[in-house]
Amino acid sequence: MTENSNIEVAGMSISTQLSSPPSGVRKNRSAVWDHFDVENATEKKAKCKYCGSLIQYGNRTSSMGDHLRRCKQNPNNDSNKRRKITTTPTIDERSVLNSPGASKFDKEEARRALVKIFIREELPFCFVESPKFRIFVHALQARFKVPSQTTLARDIGALYAEEKMKLQDFLSANCGRVCLTTDTWTSIQNFTYMSLTTHFVDLNWKLHKKKYLIFVK
Repeated sequence: MTENSNIEVAGMSISTQLSSPPSGVRKNRSAVWDHFDVENATEKKAKCKYCGSLIQYGNRTSSMGDHLRRCKQNPNNDSNKRRKITTTPTIDERSVLNSPGASKFDKEEARRALVKIFIREELPFCFVESPKFRIFVHALQARFKVPSQTTLARDIGALYAEEKMKLQDFLSANCGRVCLTTDTWTSIQNFTYMSLTTHFVDLNWKLHKKKYLIFVK
């Protein structure tokens, strides 16, 4: 039910429509009505804007307020906010939790991942024996035994030999020529390094680029 009202502002007459509250609801209505629509004024039923539930409001809105506090779809509900913050994983977390290996521990796979981190980030071997690093790894996976730097160096050498063999097999099977680019420099410790970059086209005419870091005595 609506009624027209004329308002004069600075000599101008503006016609507006004012919405009347539903039958049985006081004009100085409760803020709870911001979350409900009147579904049936005769039967005094209101519809929740979030979940669509019909609530009998009578002459009081306490039942509507109780529903809002329990409504799982209500974004303003503090318990729903806390539940969303504490239980909703991020995209990265979901990918880890849903991965096949999330519930099992593979010692060899963990050792291999550790080796790849040290190679990719160019970390010194002694870092693996850092007490802080070992505490961190133990907190992540107590069953993983962090190797010594001697064992780590041996694992890196084994991975290098494995990848070298794979590359040789790939080059012999997919291409006849490669283009090599080299660059050398000396570190502040007076160690000489050489960077080797290879470009080649495979049998499917796909261009490949691989870069290697070589220590030269």
